[in-house]
Amino acid sequence: MAESEHESEQPDESEEIPADPGPTIMMPPEEFAGRWANAAAIARTPHEFTLDFMRIGPQGQQGMVVSRVSFSPLLASQLLDLLGEQWQAYIEESGIPPEGERDE
Repeated sequence: MAESEHESEQPDESEEIPADPGPTIMMPPEEFAGRWANAAAIARTPHEFTLDFMRIGPQGQQGMVVSRVSFSPLLASQLLDLLGEQWQAYIEESGIPPEGERDE
């Protein structure tokens, strides 16, 4: 092939490379409803965090763990960032005044 033919085969820089769609996440049907929790507790070791979601009864005398999730410190950091972003969006959408601006 001539040199000019190789040049025409170069990808056009204006063409976008499709974004990686990421993994396909499956959810078992029995998990679709989720679980209600009205309390949470976090435990940690140097190597992992464990988050317990609990449901405490109306009298506050009995409760049960409805879900326990253990994860790495890296995921804990990412979860903290994601929760912060979602909390900020919730505040803006709901009209809740930011901390420090509330009348007490």
